[in-house]
Amino acid sequence: MRLEKVIIEKWKKDIEFCLPGLLDAIEKQKSKTFLIGACIFDVYQMQGWLKKFSRRTGDADFTIEYLGNSSEYQDVCKDLLKQGYRRDDIHPYRYHPQKVNGVYAYVDFLTFTTDPSLEKQAKAMMSVGESFNFEGMAFAKHNPLHVEKNIYIPNPLALIYLKMRSYYHNPERQKDFVDVVEVILRISMESNIMKDLRDIMENLTEVIVKQQIERMCLDIERDRGGLWDLDNIKIGLDERALLDEFEWDTIATTFEFFRMKIFKP
Repeated sequence: MRLEKVIIEKWKKDIEFCLPGLLDAIEKQKSKTFLIGACIFDVYQMQGWLKKFSRRTGDADFTIEYLGNSSEYQDVCKDLLKQGYRRDDIHPYRYHPQKVNGVYAYVDFLTFTTDPSLEKQAKAMMSVGESFNFEGMAFAKHNPLHVEKNIYIPNPLALIYLKMRSYYHNPERQKDFVDVVEVILRISMESNIMKDLRDIMENLTEVIVKQQIERMCLDIERDRGGLWDLDNIKIGLDERALLDEFEWDTIATTFEFFRMKIFKP
Protein backbone atom coordinates (compact mmCIF):
# COMPACT_ATOMS: atom_id res chain seq x y z
CA MET A 1 0.00 0.00 0.00
CA ARG A 2 1.18 3.51 -0.69
CA LEU A 3 -0.13 7.03 -0.62
CA GLU A 4 -0.51 8.98 -3.83
CA LYS A 5 1.90 11.90 -4.20
CA VAL A 6 -0.95 14.38 -4.61
CA ILE A 7 -2.46 13.15 -1.33
CA ILE A 8 0.86 13.50 0.47
CA GLU A 9 1.29 17.07 -0.75
CA LYS A 10 -2.25 18.02 0.25
CA TRP A 11 -1.81 16.53 3.71
CA LYS A 12 1.52 18.30 4.20
CA LYS A 13 -0.07 21.62 3.27
CA ASP A 14 -2.90 21.00 5.73
CA ILE A 15 -0.45 20.23 8.55
CA GLU A 16 1.75 23.21 7.72
CA PHE A 17 -1.27 25.52 7.72
CA CYS A 18 -2.43 24.32 11.13
CA LEU A 19 0.91 23.54 12.76
CA PRO A 20 3.59 25.57 10.97
CA GLY A 21 7.13 24.27 11.17
CA LEU A 22 6.18 20.96 12.79
CA LEU A 23 7.10 18.71 9.87
CA ASP A 24 10.37 20.56 9.31
CA ALA A 25 11.31 20.06 12.97
CA ILE A 26 10.56 16.34 12.73
CA GLU A 27 12.43 15.89 9.46
CA LYS A 28 15.64 17.28 10.98
CA GLN A 29 15.84 14.03 12.98
CA LYS A 30 16.71 10.53 11.78
CA SER A 31 14.38 8.28 13.75
CA LYS A 32 11.11 7.14 12.25
CA THR A 33 8.17 9.29 13.27
CA PHE A 34 4.57 8.17 12.93
CA LEU A 35 1.30 10.03 12.65
CA ILE A 36 -1.08 8.29 15.05
CA GLY A 37 -4.55 8.89 16.42
CA ALA A 38 -7.82 9.86 14.77
CA CYS A 39 -6.19 12.32 12.37
CA ILE A 40 -5.13 9.29 10.32
CA PHE A 41 -8.76 8.90 9.27
CA ASP A 42 -8.45 12.20 7.40
CA VAL A 43 -5.58 10.77 5.34
CA TYR A 44 -7.47 7.55 4.62
CA GLN A 45 -10.43 9.59 3.41
CA MET A 46 -8.25 11.70 1.12
CA GLN A 47 -6.78 8.50 -0.29
CA GLY A 48 -10.27 7.06 -0.88
CA TRP A 49 -9.92 4.11 1.49
CA LEU A 50 -12.75 5.46 3.62
CA LYS A 51 -15.60 7.23 1.89
CA LYS A 52 -16.23 9.14 5.10
CA PHE A 53 -15.70 8.89 8.83
CA SER A 54 -18.09 10.11 11.50
CA ARG A 55 -15.55 11.33 14.05
CA ARG A 56 -13.30 14.34 13.59
CA THR A 57 -10.42 15.31 15.81
CA GLY A 58 -9.06 18.71 16.74
CA ASP A 59 -5.45 17.68 17.18
CA ALA A 60 -2.60 15.89 15.43
CA ASP A 61 -0.59 13.17 17.16
CA PHE A 62 2.97 12.27 16.21
CA THR A 63 5.33 9.85 17.91
CA ILE A 64 9.08 9.53 17.26
CA GLU A 65 10.94 6.29 17.88
CA TYR A 66 13.21 6.27 20.91
CA LEU A 67 16.30 4.11 20.43
CA GLY A 68 18.18 5.19 23.55
CA ASN A 69 19.10 8.74 22.58
CA SER A 70 16.74 11.31 24.05
CA SER A 71 18.13 14.24 22.05
CA GLU A 72 15.91 13.70 19.01
CA TYR A 73 12.68 13.97 20.98
CA GLN A 74 14.00 16.90 22.98
CA ASP A 75 15.32 18.68 19.88
CA VAL A 76 11.89 18.64 18.22
CA CYS A 77 10.30 19.99 21.41
CA LYS A 78 12.92 22.76 21.65
CA ASP A 79 12.42 23.60 17.98
CA LEU A 80 8.68 24.03 18.48
CA LEU A 81 9.25 26.31 21.47
CA LYS A 82 11.71 28.42 19.45
CA GLN A 83 9.03 28.82 16.78
CA GLY A 84 6.63 30.24 19.34
CA TYR A 85 4.65 27.15 20.28
CA ARG A 86 3.41 27.03 23.86
CA ARG A 87 3.79 23.89 25.94
CA ASP A 88 0.54 22.87 27.60
CA ASP A 89 0.36 23.40 31.36
CA ILE A 90 -1.37 20.07 32.02
CA HIS A 91 -0.05 17.82 29.24
CA PRO A 92 3.70 18.48 28.83
CA TYR A 93 3.84 16.62 25.50
CA ARG A 94 1.21 18.95 23.99
CA TYR A 95 2.21 22.04 22.01
CA HIS A 96 -0.06 24.88 20.92
CA PRO A 97 0.82 27.07 17.92
CA GLN A 98 0.69 30.85 18.27
CA LYS A 99 -2.50 30.99 16.25
CA VAL A 100 -5.19 28.38 15.67
CA ASN A 101 -5.67 27.75 11.96
CA GLY A 102 -7.75 25.00 10.42
CA VAL A 103 -8.87 21.78 12.06
CA TYR A 104 -5.80 20.90 14.15
CA ALA A 105 -5.53 23.22 17.14
CA TYR A 106 -2.47 21.60 18.71
CA VAL A 107 -0.04 18.69 18.42
CA ASP A 108 0.63 15.92 20.90
CA PHE A 109 4.28 15.07 20.27
CA LEU A 110 5.11 11.70 21.79
CA THR A 111 7.82 9.08 21.68
CA PHE A 112 7.66 5.29 21.54
CA THR A 113 9.90 2.27 21.75
CA THR A 114 9.54 -1.39 20.86
CA ASP A 115 12.35 -2.29 23.27
CA PRO A 116 10.92 -3.16 26.72
CA SER A 117 14.19 -2.11 28.38
CA LEU A 118 13.70 1.45 27.11
CA GLU A 119 10.04 1.91 28.05
CA LYS A 120 10.69 3.54 31.41
CA GLN A 121 12.97 6.19 29.87
CA ALA A 122 10.55 6.86 27.01
CA LYS A 123 7.68 7.45 29.43
CA ALA A 124 9.83 9.72 31.57
CA MET A 125 10.71 11.90 28.57
CA MET A 126 7.03 12.54 27.91
CA SER A 127 6.14 12.82 31.60
CA VAL A 128 3.42 10.18 31.28
CA GLY A 129 2.38 7.59 33.85
CA GLU A 130 3.20 3.90 34.01
CA SER A 131 -0.16 3.01 32.48
CA PHE A 132 0.91 4.54 29.16
CA ASN A 133 1.65 1.67 26.77
CA PHE A 134 3.43 1.23 23.46
CA GLU A 135 1.69 -1.96 22.40
CA GLY A 136 0.94 -2.02 18.70
CA MET A 137 3.82 0.17 17.60
CA ALA A 138 5.83 -2.85 16.41
CA PHE A 139 2.95 -3.59 14.03
CA ALA A 140 2.77 0.09 13.07
CA LYS A 141 6.36 -0.23 11.84
CA HIS A 142 5.32 -3.14 9.61
CA ASN A 143 4.46 -2.04 6.07
CA PRO A 144 3.84 1.61 7.01
CA LEU A 145 2.75 4.25 4.52
CA HIS A 146 5.75 6.42 3.74
CA VAL A 147 5.08 10.15 3.57
CA GLU A 148 8.60 11.46 3.12
CA LYS A 149 12.00 11.28 4.81
CA ASN A 150 11.41 9.93 8.33
CA ILE A 151 7.63 10.44 8.48
CA TYR A 152 5.25 7.48 8.24
CA ILE A 153 1.59 6.61 8.74
CA PRO A 154 0.38 3.19 9.97
CA ASN A 155 -1.47 1.08 7.42
CA PRO A 156 -5.19 0.47 8.14
CA LEU A 157 -4.65 -2.92 9.81
CA ALA A 158 -2.00 -1.46 12.09
CA LEU A 159 -4.33 1.40 13.01
CA ILE A 160 -7.11 -1.06 13.82
CA TYR A 161 -4.69 -2.95 16.06
CA LEU A 162 -3.49 0.21 17.81
CA LYS A 163 -7.12 1.09 18.56
CA MET A 164 -7.80 -2.46 19.74
CA ARG A 165 -4.93 -2.45 22.21
CA SER A 166 -5.77 1.03 23.45
CA TYR A 167 -9.29 -0.15 24.26
CA TYR A 168 -7.98 -3.39 25.78
CA HIS A 169 -5.75 -1.51 28.21
CA ASN A 170 -8.39 1.13 28.96
CA PRO A 171 -11.98 -0.07 28.34
CA GLU A 172 -13.26 3.35 29.36
CA ARG A 173 -11.99 4.59 25.98
CA GLN A 174 -15.05 3.23 24.22
CA LYS A 175 -14.45 5.60 21.31
CA ASP A 176 -11.52 3.37 20.32
CA PHE A 177 -13.83 0.35 20.08
CA VAL A 178 -16.32 2.41 18.07
CA ASP A 179 -13.45 3.50 15.80
CA VAL A 180 -12.50 -0.13 15.20
CA VAL A 181 -16.06 -1.03 14.29
CA GLU A 182 -16.52 1.96 12.00
CA VAL A 183 -13.22 1.43 10.19
CA ILE A 184 -14.01 -2.22 9.52
CA LEU A 185 -17.57 -1.45 8.42
CA ARG A 186 -16.37 1.18 5.97
CA ILE A 187 -13.16 -0.38 4.75
CA SER A 188 -14.91 -3.67 4.01
CA MET A 189 -16.89 -1.77 1.36
CA GLU A 190 -13.66 -0.83 -0.47
CA SER A 191 -12.79 -3.93 -2.48
CA ASN A 192 -9.81 -2.15 -4.06
CA ILE A 193 -7.69 -2.42 -0.90
CA MET A 194 -8.81 -5.71 0.66
CA LYS A 195 -6.12 -7.64 -1.22
CA ASP A 196 -3.48 -5.22 0.08
CA LEU A 197 -4.69 -5.80 3.63
CA ARG A 198 -4.59 -9.55 3.10
CA ASP A 199 -1.00 -9.33 1.84
CA ILE A 200 -0.01 -7.31 4.91
CA MET A 201 -1.57 -9.89 7.20
CA GLU A 202 0.04 -12.82 5.37
CA ASN A 203 3.50 -11.23 5.62
CA LEU A 204 3.14 -10.35 9.29
CA THR A 205 5.47 -12.43 11.45
CA GLU A 206 3.91 -11.50 14.81
CA VAL A 207 1.60 -14.46 15.34
CA ILE A 208 0.09 -13.00 18.51
CA VAL A 209 -1.12 -9.94 16.57
CA LYS A 210 -2.85 -12.13 14.00
CA GLN A 211 -4.47 -14.16 16.75
CA GLN A 212 -5.72 -11.09 18.61
CA ILE A 213 -7.28 -9.54 15.51
CA GLU A 214 -8.90 -12.81 14.49
CA ARG A 215 -10.18 -13.45 18.01
CA MET A 216 -11.70 -9.97 18.20
CA CYS A 217 -13.52 -10.54 14.90
CA LEU A 218 -14.78 -13.94 16.02
CA ASP A 219 -15.98 -12.59 19.37
CA ILE A 220 -18.08 -9.99 17.55
CA GLU A 221 -19.30 -12.42 14.88
CA ARG A 222 -20.45 -14.98 17.44
CA ASP A 223 -21.67 -12.51 20.06
CA ARG A 224 -19.46 -14.01 22.75
CA GLY A 225 -19.82 -11.01 25.04
CA GLY A 226 -16.94 -9.84 27.18
CA LEU A 227 -14.60 -7.07 26.07
CA TRP A 228 -15.76 -7.10 22.44
CA ASP A 229 -19.48 -7.08 23.17
CA LEU A 230 -21.17 -4.65 20.77
CA ASP A 231 -23.75 -3.88 23.45
CA ASN A 232 -20.95 -2.06 25.31
CA ILE A 233 -20.79 0.58 22.57
CA LYS A 234 -24.36 0.69 21.29
CA ILE A 235 -24.78 4.23 22.61
CA GLY A 236 -21.51 5.30 20.98
CA LEU A 237 -22.55 3.81 17.65
CA ASP A 238 -25.90 5.54 17.90
CA GLU A 239 -24.33 8.89 18.81
CA ARG A 240 -22.32 8.77 15.59
CA ALA A 241 -25.50 7.87 13.66
CA LEU A 242 -23.82 4.66 12.52
CA LEU A 243 -26.91 2.63 13.36
CA ASP A 244 -28.85 4.82 10.93
CA GLU A 245 -26.35 3.89 8.24
CA PHE A 246 -25.61 0.25 9.12
CA GLU A 247 -28.19 -2.19 10.43
CA TRP A 248 -27.30 -3.68 13.80
CA ASP A 249 -27.53 -7.27 12.56
CA THR A 250 -25.15 -6.60 9.66
CA ILE A 251 -22.22 -5.57 11.88
CA ALA A 252 -21.39 -9.16 12.83
CA THR A 253 -21.69 -10.39 9.24
CA THR A 254 -19.43 -7.58 8.04
CA PHE A 255 -16.80 -8.58 10.59
CA GLU A 256 -17.03 -12.14 9.29
CA PHE A 257 -16.58 -10.87 5.72
CA PHE A 258 -13.59 -8.78 6.80
CA ARG A 259 -11.98 -11.70 8.63
CA MET A 260 -12.45 -14.06 5.70
CA LYS A 261 -10.90 -11.51 3.34
CA ILE A 262 -7.74 -10.81 5.32
CA PHE A 263 -6.99 -14.28 6.70
CA LYS A 264 -6.15 -17.35 4.67
CA PRO A 265 -8.81 -20.05 5.00
